[in-house]
Amino acid sequence: MKSILLTSTALVAFAGAAFAEAHTTGAPMADGDIMPSDTVMMDPPTASGVVVGADGEFGYNEEVENGFYFDGGLSITSSAGMNMGLTAGITLDVDLGFGDAESSELTGGGMFDDIAVNASDFVIFVEGQGAGLYVGDTETAAASRWSGTTNMEQDGFLEVDDVDDGAEDGDFVDGVIRGDFENAIFKSSVSFLLVDGENDLVDTDVELDSLDGLSLGAEATLGGFIVGMAYQEEIDRGLVDFNEGADDDNDGIISAGEGGQNDGTVDELLGLYAGTSYAGADIKLAYARNMTSEENSLGVQVDYPFGPVTATVFYSAESATDDNYGVGVAYANGPIAAAAYYHGGFDEEIGVEGSYDLGNGLQMFAGYVEGNDDADDYEAYIAAAYDLGSGAALVASYGAVGDDYDSALDEVGNAYEVNDGVTVGVSFTF
Repeated sequence: MKSILLTSTALVAFAGAAFAEAHTTGAPMADGDIMPSDTVMMDPPTASGVVVGADGEFGYNEEVENGFYFDGGLSITSSAGMNMGLTAGITLDVDLGFGDAESSELTGGGMFDDIAVNASDFVIFVEGQGAGLYVGDTETAAASRWSGTTNMEQDGFLEVDDVDDGAEDGDFVDGVIRGDFENAIFKSSVSFLLVDGENDLVDTDVELDSLDGLSLGAEATLGGFIVGMAYQEEIDRGLVDFNEGADDDNDGIISAGEGGQNDGTVDELLGLYAGTSYAGADIKLAYARNMTSEENSLGVQVDYPFGPVTATVFYSAESATDDNYGVGVAYANGPIAAAAYYHGGFDEEIGVEGSYDLGNGLQMFAGYVEGNDDADDYEAYIAAAYDLGSGAALVASYGAVGDDYDSALDEVGNAYEVNDGVTVGVSFTF
């Protein structure tokens, strides 16, 4: 799905904590333009029955879509109550993609000759009584509990994006099985990777078909302090299929040598963090060590809200690279939301983004983000969204990128994402 609509709840999501956490991972600062079928449903609701969401859009964009485009999708959560206060169910995402009539890849030359139906983000769950079991395209235990500071280089725990979701090649972990336990002061998780491949990096006749990759996470609230840890086991054999000519689509295992793909190995990581509040400021200290490479990060971050403004400062001492540091200011008050930040050191970036709600159904967005180096890798955008009611919106946007920009051209912007070039379209959510 190449969505172009920002959800209404994300219009003011420029809060300081969200700002800092978003730039830890490089993800959007808010929910962004996520439609129901785009949402990774790892921790589903417990209500019984079947909940179906749907979205669709059509529009025009020459740079990314080669002209007119339309697509849609469904998100499905089915659950039922059981004895002992437990709820069991599944979640599933179904994306419907349609070929471009102008594309040379079509054999018949028609829009419906290249329909793609992808079922992805499948999770089976049982939860209740403060515990839960999740199997499928869900987070590892370490990623679900880890809470580091901004731009730590050594806290690269496996995340849900590394797990095969069925939608595209390149996710090198077939699935995750994770158990959670929570009470008033303690939260913990344990997980394993579900791997299935013909070969590994070293032995060409060794099959991978087991639970592997232990992952742990825990957090405790002790008075005014929060302390936590995360651990990820090393896997020095590749979780990819190194058979020459292997089927890329087989169980999410990717073949060796695919451009830019992970080689399937997993580093051993340990992370520790602690946080508290003092004089109105939120203070966090975090340490992460990569025990495979023997490198570490030590980070500190302070978020201080005053009125509608939240100020953020962070510093991360790095053993393998230049240290990272940065400042940010976020403002949210009434119809106006804005954020500005500067990141220096090894990971350099500057950005200014904002939104304004005119109160008549029309919302305006603009932003500029640039890597703070000699490369021409900026991204800039301006957009307008008009609420048509009943989950529909008319959207017009323009995105521009520099010659050295190497991210996806349908993800221009952080807090609000648009396609490169001019886009005009209508989107619907149900």
